[in-house]
Amino acid sequence: MALTAWETYVEDRAIEAVTARLKAVNGSPIGDFVNNKLTEELKRFHNPNAEKTKRLFLDYLQVDVTAGWVWLHYDTALAKKPLDHLISRRGDVVHRSKQVTVGAPLPHLVKRDDLDKAIRFLTGLVNATEHALEGE
Repeated sequence: MALTAWETYVEDRAIEAVTARLKAVNGSPIGDFVNNKLTEELKRFHNPNAEKTKRLFLDYLQVDVTAGWVWLHYDTALAKKPLDHLISRRGDVVHRSKQVTVGAPLPHLVKRDDLDKAIRFLTGLVNATEHALEGE
């Protein structure tokens, strides 16, 4: 659920920033074109890892949000790794086959501590992204 919130945040924040940027041309052919292009792209925008997130904001706002991913003990390169790992792990969890086992059940793939760490990380990532987008 935390990664779904991240995906929703990225999509909504992109729409919000693009809408603000296009305010002067809203309703014009160019404004409609860009908005329609963004809407179509977001329909295919899944699992927003570092590269996909960077590309979305660069393409529509000319802002590399990943350059602003600096907080506490993270710098840009270090922040990308856990995000990409979480996105990959989410795919593993969501698309795994439920294995039938005899005997003791297998341990959960995601433990409470993992979830707590992911939420703290994503909260910091959202704050850093907001900071990178200030003024947009």
